[in-house]
Amino acid sequence: MDTVRKITHELAIAGQPTLNELKQLVQEGYQTVVNLRSPSELGFLSDEQPEAECLGLCYVNIPVRLDGLNLEHVLQVIQQLIELPKPMLVHCNSGIRSSIVVLIQIAIKQGMKAEDAFQKAAALGLLNNRF
Repeated sequence: MDTVRKITHELAIAGQPTLNELKQLVQEGYQTVVNLRSPSELGFLSDEQPEAECLGLCYVNIPVRLDGLNLEHVLQVIQQLIELPKPMLVHCNSGIRSSIVVLIQIAIKQGMKAEDAFQKAAALGLLNNRF
């Protein structure tokens, strides 16, 4: 799968996976798919959840928008991710939102203050783009 980027042994990020790639995820041992896209987004796959669940994957849709994204929202998303079975794929349309959430989660896990991790993402320009 060219779109999947394994970040740790528990977390991978991607843009929108195809239904065939969902099958590959199962073969590679993934247990959860987290979709950060909103159902109103162009190209949202309405059959992704039933397909993922039919394959035995835990599927969660947590819509995240970059405009207006704040630390509190990111922490709420991260809290949900912590509780889900691993390994997991976190995806959005392009991989930018999933990168932000996962990298902030990893930074916090490694001891960085949540505020500092969020500010670092902002300083890198990740929160200024519209995806």
